[in-house]
Amino acid sequence: MRKIYMAIPIIVLMILLLGCKSNPSTYQIVFSEYEETSTIIKEDKKDPIRLAISSVLSPTDTIVYYRKIVNYIGEKLNRPTILIQRRSYNEVSNLMMNGGADIALLPTGAYITYGANGGFEGIATQERFGSPYYYGYIIAKSESSFSSIDDLEGKDIAFYDPSSYSGYLFIEEELEDLGKDIESFFGRHIYTYSHEGSINAVLNNIVDAAAVNSLVFKTMKNENPKQFETLKIIGESMPLGTGPVVISSNLAEEDKEIIKESFLTMHEQESMKQVIQGLYIDRFIPFDSEYYEVLYELDK
Repeated sequence: MRKIYMAIPIIVLMILLLGCKSNPSTYQIVFSEYEETSTIIKEDKKDPIRLAISSVLSPTDTIVYYRKIVNYIGEKLNRPTILIQRRSYNEVSNLMMNGGADIALLPTGAYITYGANGGFEGIATQERFGSPYYYGYIIAKSESSFSSIDDLEGKDIAFYDPSSYSGYLFIEEELEDLGKDIESFFGRHIYTYSHEGSINAVLNNIVDAAAVNSLVFKTMKNENPKQFETLKIIGESMPLGTGPVVISSNLAEEDKEIIKESFLTMHEQESMKQVIQGLYIDRFIPFDSEYYEVLYELDK
């Protein structure tokens, strides 16, 4: 059955959530999807190199930086380029597994879930705020009485994506350790497909708490420290590696090496250094599978 997706304005979302308080259920917010073809035109008609992303930061604010990254890779390969943007982590993973993309900035949770059988290989990891690691945070309003996940039973929570480690999976694991599950534990849970959206859902009292990426939380806090005084962190996950850069295993070995070298030296190029800094990335460092080892087995 074909699914029809609609963007939901925040005012309508608030009405839906607050107006249906007595009926616990799950809401999904699905945004538009699109592909952009680069302005690079090649006379030799080579196949385009396709980069897929699902940004943890605001897609509207960061799309220009990702476009410059894919153009840069295209110049190195002497090939036209296509930037593919998706909101859902599963969609980006499926693109890589089904041959719909050649390169992806893959979310950590998606790599842990699909990496062994995905038909792609890691070539680099993002270093942000001086570290290749990040955390999942549980956040709530500072004025609330919540101090741990135990206090959220029957409360409303915002998640990023069902395949997100920081925005869903670590909460699922914590509840399993308590002998509980997300469906029965929380009063209502929503998927925002945006860490920024999850944070704003708490700030605007749409939900009681949210599971968010520590890197996005820190970024937004640096930009608006006063507003974040109204929030507190009541839970934290184990550390895991930031989202890896993966490439299709079907690419030619020469192309793989060029792409890998391009990412690992990107911070040394003056024009590209400003681009990755716009994404709050210090640099790309060599991929290491140890960054993505977890103490539990995620569902396959």
